Amino acid sequence: MKSCILCKSESSSPVFNENGIPIVECKNCGHVYSSYEQEEHYEGYWDGENQTYDLEWWDVAHRAVYSDFISNYLSKDSGKLLDVGCGLGFFVKSVLTARPKWEAFGYEISTQAVEFAKKQNGLTTVYAGLVQDSKLPANSFDIITLWDVIEHIPKPHFLLEYLFTLLKPGGVLFLQTPNFPIQLGKAKLKVMLKGMKEGVHYLEAKDHVNNYKMKTLAELGKQCGFIKPEYKVLMPILSVSGSKSKSAVFAKLLYYYFTKAVFVLSFKTVNWNNTLFLTLKKP
Repeated sequence: MKSCILCKSESSSPVFNENGIPIVECKNCGHVYSSYEQEEHYEGYWDGENQTYDLEWWDVAHRAVYSDFISNYLSKDSGKLLDVGCGLGFFVKSVLTARPKWEAFGYEISTQAVEFAKKQNGLTTVYAGLVQDSKLPANSFDIITLWDVIEHIPKPHFLLEYLFTLLKPGGVLFLQTPNFPIQLGKAKLKVMLKGMKEGVHYLEAKDHVNNYKMKTLAELGKQCGFIKPEYKVLMPILSVSGSKSKSAVFAKLLYYYFTKAVFVLSFKTVNWNNTLFLTLKKP
């Protein structure tokens, strides 16, 4: 039986079952995780023979949230950024384009994705492999980002503790991940309306092995030595399930403005956004 990564308790209760894979909530601390045993360093997200990539999704649809991030967090004229799990390199490219005086690096476990980032995006500062094996200099980065990464990692403490050493004192760790309570509600609604269907990834039970709430994501950062957790609501990815429907994107934008208003009016305590955006600081 799997135990909770935050408090080590083995006492849990199911909150959702995705085609035979239970997703459970720790009875002690409330952390949610999948019962599926995924490899610690799974390499299959980007790789495959004759692999193609949906660039409307990975590039165009992400431009708004990347721009919002840059406006919010890269206010200094220059600095040094590391993107862990950089995928095809579009975020690193966005930083280098918008902030040419910044140095931006990427690490990605998939050699195929890194090859794309180098050949198609013209990036020379992205590298294939585990960042933990990178031998990057300690205390050298102003900000480290993980976009849709932390939920895939079975034992994230080891990674975050290493990244802590790479940040300068006062440096920032940025984590972006699905907001589990909202995603759970959407999954239950889909099942209620259409029933559980084989092959549909309601909560990505095989890939999203750890699922975070505001409280538990901040607690993970705290356990790894970080302080001052702060959430924001940033722009959404401007696509809905890969669809190019303008009305669906408009509805998504309306929901974003609504959730941002609720977040501000609740003094940052109520977060109904689909995604969590958290920054933590190294003392």
